[in-house]
Amino acid sequence: MRITPLRGLGVAWLKCPVCRLKCRPTAVGPDAQCPRCGRAGMLKLSFGGRRAGPMADTNRD
Repeated sequence: MRITPLRGLGVAWLKCPVCRLKCRPTAVGPDAQCPRCGRAGMLKLSFGGRRAGPMADTNRD
């Protein structure tokens, strides 16, 4: 059994632009339709998966 994370970086969420339902990709059927309203074209939400790291020095004189 695979345990999927609910929070943190790398967690995928989908959002329906019509009914605004947010769900995991496992809740969407193989035809990629919204489980609530049936509209195709779910949007993938991004929560800024980039980690803050040291900035490169671009001012080299």
